[in-house]
Amino acid sequence: MIYEMKKISLIFLMSVLLMAGCFLSNKISNQNLAYVYKSSLSLMHPEFMIYNFSEDSSRLFFKVNTDELLYTKQDDQRFTAIVKVQYMLFNSIDAQAFTDSGSVTVKDSRGDSLSNILMGHFDVKTGMIPYSVLQLKLTDVNRKQYDVFFVKIDKSTRQSRQTFLVHLKGSKQPYFHNYVSSKDSFKIKNRDASITKFFVKYYNRTFKIAPPPFAVENPQGFDYHPDSLFTVDISEDTYLNFTKPGFYHFQIDTGTNREGFTMYRFTDDFPRVALPQELIDPLRYINTRKEFEEFSSNSNKKIVLDKFWMGMGGNQERSRELIRKFYNRVINANIYFSSHIEGWKTDRGLIYIVFGAPNIVYKGDNNESWTYGESGSLLSINFNFERVNNPFTDNDYTLERAPLYETQWYRAVAV
Repeated sequence: MIYEMKKISLIFLMSVLLMAGCFLSNKISNQNLAYVYKSSLSLMHPEFMIYNFSEDSSRLFFKVNTDELLYTKQDDQRFTAIVKVQYMLFNSIDAQAFTDSGSVTVKDSRGDSLSNILMGHFDVKTGMIPYSVLQLKLTDVNRKQYDVFFVKIDKSTRQSRQTFLVHLKGSKQPYFHNYVSSKDSFKIKNRDASITKFFVKYYNRTFKIAPPPFAVENPQGFDYHPDSLFTVDISEDTYLNFTKPGFYHFQIDTGTNREGFTMYRFTDDFPRVALPQELIDPLRYINTRKEFEEFSSNSNKKIVLDKFWMGMGGNQERSRELIRKFYNRVINANIYFSSHIEGWKTDRGLIYIVFGAPNIVYKGDNNESWTYGESGSLLSINFNFERVNNPFTDNDYTLERAPLYETQWYRAVAV
């Protein structure tokens, strides 16, 4: 793998942007980002992770699946894929001007990589601004095609989640996810090298699934008193393994500041669903309470599931298609919307599973707007979500519920 990085001059970058069309032609908040929640609309499906390694600088790690890249024969007669990453830093999603920019080029020749993952990173001078946004343009140079992605940077406190870095045992690369299985061993560090231990708050809570969008909701406040509290010595090469389901909140200190890094232990199959009860639970969104209770109380859950989907489809081929479509939505909801609870249980997961991927998505710094249908059409359905101030995650959003959704909801679940 060959890895290059260079700064782009402002004049040159502006000319690139003029030619690139929609890439940063207006504010991020004015762009339709529906492709973020519909994988078929993107050429590549990279993963990103931010590590604030100093007070004024951040490092973005990225990885791309090489199966999604085009390898062509180069001058050295080797088949090589080339990915160019251009970045622009904004102070917020609503900002019209960027504050920093640059590019990275990563090359991979067949036979160089031990896996199908191509990785790279670059550093950005983010200054002392508490929150900012990176807009990333990833180009498959051989295909001459690109996708655009967005990554939020949180530098609001000295122990924000992005000041921690995780490595799985046996891997030299940083771990991109904030969930582990019972089989995973990992170590964690903070950018402050003088830190020798972490305080860990363990929470084992049961959360209800999201109610329908028309339901009147009286949310209960979260009890921040942990189920247990322990310390982890990181002065040596200490690896952790969490077998108990729940979530584990790492902090430098346990003062009034609730910020920190949270690691989640959902099921071992997460974000997939595999066990019979895991397959039954999301059906609550499309079943009556009585039907769902009959499913859950039946001792042979596989037979119940097979009978339900055969009844929905009418024949084996149609039933298989319905199963694939429904559970792909459940898995995608877990990938896109998980916070301190599994993504399929959240408000956005609820809407995504029942209505599918939205046609239009607008994002603000603390909100999202989804539209099913055409913009401005009276026949379209619109949902608005507000971000919740949650010390365990920045991916917790609540739906603005309203009685007008009732008819549309029952029409959707009947399909």
